[in-house]
Amino acid sequence: MTAFTGDLFDGRSSQAHPVSAALDAGRLHITGEGIALVFPLDQIDVAPPVGAARGVVHLPKGQELHSTDLAALAALSRATATNRPERWARHLESRLGYALIALVVSVLVMFAGLRWGVPAAAQLAAHTLPAGLERNIGEESLMLMDKFSLSPSRLPLARQQALARQLVTQCGKQACPPHTLLFRNSALFGANAMALPGGTVVVTDALVDLAHNDAEILAVIAHELGHVKHRHSLRLTLQSIGAGVILVAITGDIGSVADLAAGLPSLLLQNGYSRDMEREADAYALAWMNTACIPPRHFADILGRLDRDTTDSTTLLDSHPGTQQRIKPFLASHHCA
Repeated sequence: MTAFTGDLFDGRSSQAHPVSAALDAGRLHITGEGIALVFPLDQIDVAPPVGAARGVVHLPKGQELHSTDLAALAALSRATATNRPERWARHLESRLGYALIALVVSVLVMFAGLRWGVPAAAQLAAHTLPAGLERNIGEESLMLMDKFSLSPSRLPLARQQALARQLVTQCGKQACPPHTLLFRNSALFGANAMALPGGTVVVTDALVDLAHNDAEILAVIAHELGHVKHRHSLRLTLQSIGAGVILVAITGDIGSVADLAAGLPSLLLQNGYSRDMEREADAYALAWMNTACIPPRHFADILGRLDRDTTDSTTLLDSHPGTQQRIKPFLASHHCA
């Protein structure tokens, strides 16, 4: 027989009544001063205990029996016919082996969601969202970047216009995605070029200064047009939001999403594109340069100057392919379509 003590709440007042309880012959007997109750087990529900808090037995007519004798409550729970999920959760988490397995499975599921699930969902969403929404995201990103990390270009206006005309000429020979070419100065980003959601391509003054000729600049712009073509910036933005949603689901910190939204422009540049996205943009740039009859080696030359790390190794956590790995197709291509 299972016996324990506790406090009975009659459901009409907050007063606790000290009682003794006993499980006997398939019934729960509760006795105390002026109290003599008997309940069949199918009329009671033992709530799974939470940590070291007192356990609760739910009785008919809103009555509750509270007790600190968790062992006795566990025995009472086993004797009842309830199949509540919480009971099974308590049963599993009370065993270290099951808890460790659940932890490992949870981590693997979260990793798979972030590594494959979120990018796949972002890719699908990027190609279904209206272009107007993408432009709005790009305009907001550019506005924030102009405020905090970019400044007006110091290049002569004639130089900017000359480069823009060359791009227009080349896009007249082949299909280019809708885009807007802008020049900015940036001490933060240095020699860089970036494609924002909506088709805005920003080229920094430092990149123009780094280039040995205009063909190298056009090669970099072609690479960014590849990002525009495949809507990589929007996909990266959606991936970041998706990761933030998962973070909120795990931590319950909804403020993280607001922080993420405020930092999206910087995240787009600092985290960079995935290896697959870079390969897609590189493939677009290579085909674009061949069609334009611009020697692909120009991209390899300026990329080598942009990234002095010439190692060819990558790991699962690397966001970009190795520089040497990227420039090989450009050095191997000699034809002009």
